[in-house]
Parts: sequence; structure tokens; C-alpha cells
Amino acid sequence: MIFGGKKYFKIAFVFFLVAITYLVSINLSKEKPIYDIELLSNLNKKQFRFIAHASGGIKGLKYTNSLEALNQSINSGYKLIEIDLQKTKDDIIVGVHDWKSFKKYSNYKDNKDEPISYKEFLKLKIHNNLTPLEINIINEIFTKNKDIYLVTDKINDFDKIYNDFTFNKNRIIVEIFGKKNFELALEKKIINPMFSFNHTHYKFVIKNNIKIIAAHTLDISRNKDIYEKLVNKGIQIFAYSSNNKKYIDENIGKYFTHVYSDFWNINLNKCNYSECETY
Repeated sequence: MIFGGKKYFKIAFVFFLVAITYLVSINLSKEKPIYDIELLSNLNKKQFRFIAHASGGIKGLKYTNSLEALNQSINSGYKLIEIDLQKTKDDIIVGVHDWKSFKKYSNYKDNKDEPISYKEFLKLKIHNNLTPLEINIINEIFTKNKDIYLVTDKINDFDKIYNDFTFNKNRIIVEIFGKKNFELALEKKIINPMFSFNHTHYKFVIKNNIKIIAAHTLDISRNKDIYEKLVNKGIQIFAYSSNNKKYIDENIGKYFTHVYSDFWNINLNKCNYSECETY
């Protein structure tokens, strides 16, 4: 059989039209990240440079995600406050970095890396005297304090983020892990997506017009040329984590724009603890 003539030309043309229609539909349906204009403006202000890491350090303790740490960070002038978020066994959002360490520091009966019930969670104290955060307290505090922003970590359940947080969604920066999750976040119309970044994601960030990323200090130190390019393009880079004045002073504004910190005194511009390290 000889391929040619009008019949096969028509078939080829139909396939061509289908392919073109598909490609056009992909471009038309491709979502773009949504960022709150006021947030982007605020991120350029000096008082927004520091993020209270896991609600902020308190009494020399890190990663507490506690009510006391949160209140202390607000009173200390932090505008960006990160809270590690997990879900209890019965699907309630709580402030937990990981269940194994939370159980250890709250003297829970087992040390398995598995969620507990919300009812059990409410009975516990961290390090014997710190109050764990849960969704109702978080909503209450962020509703009352309208000039602070929540930076999420760990959780990528976008439906729960949208439905369970009751204060203004424009004041939530949602950290997103992985390219597929980022595409899903765009489909869900998540506002202020922050992509969890390393140097291999450079083209992805530029192509998708991502304006906020989070990156580890070690990756930044090893790939300064890439991060300098990103800063020069106006991309906001949240570096985790440092309490070291020398490191922060030498790198902020050049290789990153913001930094997660545990013990940083914003007013005095220095670490207020004996262990002021970058990690």
C-alpha cells in the first residue's frame, strides 16, 4: 500500500489539528501563581526580613511550635511566623514538626512517628509547661493580629488549608514541596505559594514565575551564583535557618532576602542566645 494522496493527507491533517488544539488547551489552562500585592510589597521592608522559626525559640528551646513562643514572637516584632503543621489522627490541624519528637518532648506514652487524636493532643504540654498550638488557637491569634503572616511548613493538604484557616488567606504563605504539588496548588488557587527550592529547580522557578522560594543555607552557600541571580531577579528567598549575625549580615540581600531564625532579636539586630549558629 502506498501512503499518499488525498485520503492520507486528510487523516494527517486531522491529527495535526488535534495536536495543535491539545497544545493550545494546555497553554490556556496553565495556571499562574497568585500573590497578594500587599504581601510582596511588605516583603521588601526591613522589618519583614526575619521569620520566627517554628513559632520562634523560647527559653533556649527550638521547634516548640507553642503558644508561648508564638506570643513572644509577636511581641518581639516578628511579622512572619512559621508554624510546622501536621494533622491529628482525626484530621485536625495542629502545630507539630514531627510526631516522634513531639511525643518525646510532651512525655507521651509511645515514641512512634504516628499521629495521635485531637483529644489526646489537647491534654499535653511541651517540655512540661508549653502549650501546643492547634487550629482554633492559630485562627484566633492571626485573626486578632492583622499585621502578621503565617508561613506554613510540612502540610500540603491544600483543601484543609483553604477550608480550616478562617482568617484572611492573603496572610498565609504556603510552602509547597515538589513540582507536582506546586501544579496542584495552582489548580487549587492557593494564594502566596512558596516553592521548596534547591539549585536544580532554577529553570522551573523562572519558567513558572514563582516569586517566593525557601532554601537551605547549605545549598545557598554551595551555589551562590544561582541564588545571586534569583535575588537580582526580585525573587524572595527564605533561607533556613540561622541565628548567626556574621552569616546573616554577609549574605542577606545578596544570596537570600529573608531568614528563618530562632533567637534573633529584631530590635537589637543580634542573636539573644548563647548558641547562635547557622544550620
